[in-house]
Amino acid sequence: MKQALVIGITGGFGGHVAAALLEDGWKVRALMRDPARLPPWHRGVEAVRGDAREIGDVRRAAAGAEVIVYGVNIPYPRWRREALPLLEPTARVAEEQGLTVVFPGNVYNFDPREGPDFTEAAPFRPVSRKGAIRLALEERLRRATANGARVVLIRAGDFIGAHAGSTWMNVLAKRTDSGYRLLRPGPAGLVHTWANLPDVGRTVVRLLRRRDRLPVFAPFHFAGYRVTFDEMVDAMGTAGGRPVRVWPFPWWAVTLLAPFIPFLRELREMRYLWRQEVNLDESRLRETLAGEVPHTPLPEALVAAGVVARD
Repeated sequence: MKQALVIGITGGFGGHVAAALLEDGWKVRALMRDPARLPPWHRGVEAVRGDAREIGDVRRAAAGAEVIVYGVNIPYPRWRREALPLLEPTARVAEEQGLTVVFPGNVYNFDPREGPDFTEAAPFRPVSRKGAIRLALEERLRRATANGARVVLIRAGDFIGAHAGSTWMNVLAKRTDSGYRLLRPGPAGLVHTWANLPDVGRTVVRLLRRRDRLPVFAPFHFAGYRVTFDEMVDAMGTAGGRPVRVWPFPWWAVTLLAPFIPFLRELREMRYLWRQEVNLDESRLRETLAGEVPHTPLPEALVAAGVVARD
């Protein structure tokens, strides 16, 4: 039986890739500091105690696995100190054992002024500190492929999905007594890229079926949904059957409090992504999967994610 180790199963990416692997018949193991925190919706996953920072724990948990899914997601203020050290044990174990690492990319690597459409061949010119950190993580994985590892990187927009923790959608959309409220952090007509996590998980599984035919470092762009906020309002209304009221996102408050609250300071740095369009061209992904890229209609994805409810 095919076997995968998931690091970060309590997060959105790791959790949904784990679910897709289980559905595809894989044996899935999760490395967790507290196995009692294994989400109940992951019945069938073997949880083992350990710390992703400790190479011995990662090595032990990866025994018998072919794939490591790296879904660790730490808060913005901790990125500078912890992001690379957290990845290092996974990269080294993948090198030692010749494993494939599945890694979630994002759009932070790009300068939106060079867009709006970006392929896998687009130059990396991050305009934020967090973009530079993401680039360093990808470069570490690229170096790992020179030492025996393989990497499947799937780059996507902001996540939509149940059990996904801190996502922009969970911050922006709320149910109210009269319907729904959607905070708008950018212009109403600006296109923004979103990704449905169950679709991302199923896409990863389809790529892993072909991993021996992929380059050792194989980045893919997942287009997801390219919608304006006006279109998101329509989709929420269609899915939930209730009115959606739109309010401006309180960037003024973020700016006011940023000097005192580290998370808000880091959040403010990413405002540029709500001012300019960044689209991911998935032509390469479609060619690799013979056009069979999973795609759930947006209203259905919003219901499944719990963003809206059908009364």
